[in-house]
Amino acid sequence: MGRWAGALAFALAGWACDGGSAAATADVAVAADGVAGTDAAAAADTEAGGQRADAVGAEAASVPGDAVADLAADPDGGALDQVEPADADPPKPYPAELKLGLTPWTMAPKEETTRCILKRLDNEVDVWVHQIHTKLAKGSHHLIVYRSDATIEQPEPKKCTPFTETLAGGNVPLMISQVAQETLSLPKGVAFKFAAKQMIRIEAHYLNYYKDPIETGADISFSTLPKDKVVHEADMLFYGTPDFSLKPGKSTTTPWNFIDVWAGTHVFATTGHTHQYGTDVQIALAQGGTQTDAPLVYPPKDKPFDWAEAPMAVYDPPLQFKAGQGFQYRCSWYNPTTKNIGFGESANQEMCFFWAYYYPSKGYRMCINPGQWKKQAPDLITDPVCCPDSPLCGLIKSYLSSGGFGGGG
Repeated sequence: MGRWAGALAFALAGWACDGGSAAATADVAVAADGVAGTDAAAAADTEAGGQRADAVGAEAASVPGDAVADLAADPDGGALDQVEPADADPPKPYPAELKLGLTPWTMAPKEETTRCILKRLDNEVDVWVHQIHTKLAKGSHHLIVYRSDATIEQPEPKKCTPFTETLAGGNVPLMISQVAQETLSLPKGVAFKFAAKQMIRIEAHYLNYYKDPIETGADISFSTLPKDKVVHEADMLFYGTPDFSLKPGKSTTTPWNFIDVWAGTHVFATTGHTHQYGTDVQIALAQGGTQTDAPLVYPPKDKPFDWAEAPMAVYDPPLQFKAGQGFQYRCSWYNPTTKNIGFGESANQEMCFFWAYYYPSKGYRMCINPGQWKKQAPDLITDPVCCPDSPLCGLIKSYLSSGGFGGGG
């Protein structure tokens, strides 16, 4: 309790000094470019102008037609310089598709690693991405595609901590894939916005569970939508809990957890996530808290949950939420080992998360149900803790990245 109270007090003090944390959101309006004109008024001496016009008219009767044009352009009779209009820059192309790859590397049997890159796309203008397609090499556990505000590229894959960047405001996850090939297609008129030369972060978690070395890697492609076809900007919700402890030789299921969804939100797809001991992720619709009869919306009826290739549930029409409504969820596992297993990034530890794709965008939102952790500082910790709004977000990121929750050991 002392360690937590001190850490939380430090986090809150820093937050107070900074003036709090607020999510910067903006409504997206798609409109045709307009041209603003300005009225021009030409002042002239009417009498002098009339005399000059008469003189020009009389002289024009006795000169060739080409000279008439010159005189009309320059009533004083002088030849005007021919000014060539400046060449306008050609419009920059609006790409139909953008591609990005993760450089392959070799992994030995039983080796596990997560590697990341930061690379710029080659779009010269802002674009709207309507579809994302991922293709993963064998041995992949998950791949996360982020839109990043980083300014320096890191083209070669380097080791990084999985899922931690989903908590960072500067890296917004767009798609999390857990299967060999997957396509996220957004509803009609819905798209993610990419700035010109958009920086993309790719995070790939691989485990070589084969008996021979493998070549890893990934390919990602983004299909765009013309900007005049865009109605809504899309974004992601990322929800879960680190509060569980898996006893040796036992099956475990978390209690139902509830997290609200903003009123007016349309959710068009969800995916659950565990590691290798996971047997199920269930998601249901609920009102104001958990309910015994809440209708299940995940996993899909025709695709049971499989931790190795967790299915994506697609909703057509999208799920719509009113005030007080949200999701309730729970995860199940079987621990065949002789040790307790708790939360962690390794494939030998566990997770309980799900994510939802939605529109219209109010920004990326990550929420954690703290469970028993809340008892360590009940006056400070809310349930759920949602980022980037909560002053505890920095503390949560630190503990999730260090595996500081759960009952592993």
